[in-house]
Amino acid sequence: MQRFSHSPKSLLVVIFGLLGGGCDDTLQAVDPEITPSTSVTTELQTLSGSSYISGGENHSCAIRADATVACWGRNKEGQLGDGTFSARPAPVTVVGLSNVISVAAGRFHSCAILTDSTARCWGSNSSGQLGNGGGGPSPTPVTVSGLTGAVQISLGAYHSCARLADGTARCWGFNLDGELGNASMISSNIPVGVTGLANAIDVEAGWFHSCAVRSDGTAACWGQGAFGRLGNGGTASSTTPVTVSGLAGAIDIDGGGSHTCAVLGDGKARCWGSNAAGQVGDGSTTDRLVPAAVFKIRGATAIAAGGAHTCVVASSGREACWGAGTLGQLGNGASATSAVPVLVSGITTGARIGAGGNHACTILTNGTARCWGWNSSGQLGDGTFNTSSIPVTVFNFP
Repeated sequence: MQRFSHSPKSLLVVIFGLLGGGCDDTLQAVDPEITPSTSVTTELQTLSGSSYISGGENHSCAIRADATVACWGRNKEGQLGDGTFSARPAPVTVVGLSNVISVAAGRFHSCAILTDSTARCWGSNSSGQLGNGGGGPSPTPVTVSGLTGAVQISLGAYHSCARLADGTARCWGFNLDGELGNASMISSNIPVGVTGLANAIDVEAGWFHSCAVRSDGTAACWGQGAFGRLGNGGTASSTTPVTVSGLAGAIDIDGGGSHTCAVLGDGKARCWGSNAAGQVGDGSTTDRLVPAAVFKIRGATAIAAGGAHTCVVASSGREACWGAGTLGQLGNGASATSAVPVLVSGITTGARIGAGGNHACTILTNGTARCWGWNSSGQLGDGTFNTSSIPVTVFNFP
């Protein structure tokens, strides 16, 4: 979901505007560059932030220090990859998977990219989202057919997309709204090329749409257009990429349930699409058909869009979330929605972030992980099924 980038060398003041009374928390970044622990692989500069931790609807997956993958939470469709269909409230290792450089969690499936640039997927295959040519669900990884040169993976509700080293992309799975970007609305159980996309540096899938950042800092989206999630000023769906209006300098993009967000090279953030829960972060609940500035965000390095909430990690290591919060998914100790960013409690050394349906997870610079929000299936990974409005430690990770 997120592409990691360094911030400018000068000290940054990171300001997250909070609700109420005009009160702001101002955070001084003592180290403008996040320095990951050795548990983060050397692919740091070329992979998205969510390549290390990712939230699905009710499960989570992350890459361990040894380049294996751990998943936890709902497992009814085999999306944890441990060979069973049993929910796991603590991390379990994905069977037979090693040398992983990118991982992603979808609604009911998960996928990974290996160092040989091939891909593996596991879980539900109801729409061909495993990319193996068809068949039923698989509780263990299967090879994505014909995919080579892949460097990044991202998943929607029922589709999957991979960015290739040459700047193109391939997608597979559900395509009723054009999520695959291949000028059709026919689902595919094997990868198909995204029409006209070149020079992509980040490719991310929302639940029913997909987006990419190009090397020139512009962005394009395709798929379902309802609520304006494609960012081109309309609400029509598109089977091929359309340029996001007025967005320049983007370095990272992520699609949520029905909204999209991007981080710019200057550390600011823009969001667009559905805003009923304030997930755009501009202080309103008005849907935005084109990018809107997120209220008082500075120094952002990566962004993650969840079902109806959004989270960001800053160069200071602090994190903030906004949008739907009734299930604790904002991580600020409250169970209330916020249309402007609020600080995630106790996180000061965040390096990676991923957002799920109603939860969020982060990897810290020491390699450990924290999650917060809804925990009905154990997706917080702390060994319980207890929902938490503040970050809890993921058990036995890394």
